[in-house]
Amino acid sequence: MNESVIHKEEYFSNPDVWSAGGVVIRNNNNSFEVLICERFSENLVALPKGKPNEGENESETALREVREETGIVVNIIKKIKEIFYSFQASESIINKRVSFFLMEKAGGNILDHDDEFDKVYWERIDSALKKLTFQGEKDVLEEAIKLVKSV
Repeated sequence: MNESVIHKEEYFSNPDVWSAGGVVIRNNNNSFEVLICERFSENLVALPKGKPNEGENESETALREVREETGIVVNIIKKIKEIFYSFQASESIINKRVSFFLMEKAGGNILDHDDEFDKVYWERIDSALKKLTFQGEKDVLEEAIKLVKSV
């Protein structure tokens, strides 16, 4: 999967798809950790996110996707930001918008994640910034860290 960053204006002139996800951060003994997902076959480390089911809005999609992909039930604290990128699917270029929300754990267990990812785990935010595959998601995590540390 090859991604490249595009400008908002380009996306809005050619909207194709959107998805939503979350940055779930916890304070573990004064060390912040974030929930990340890994797919071994693609060497992919990512934040949980996905496409909407029919009739879902951004926040509903984000809550469901995080629950399915991580096994964790979450509450939304606030919207962090949107990222925009394009990728090639078959012979088409798809422009995509992803909305990310800052979230907190309300329940669940990471052992109950679906099979979309091979591994779901809590990672210290400094090492998570190095592990995430795509720069757009690193930028989202950096914004989430600023929000958490300002509270």
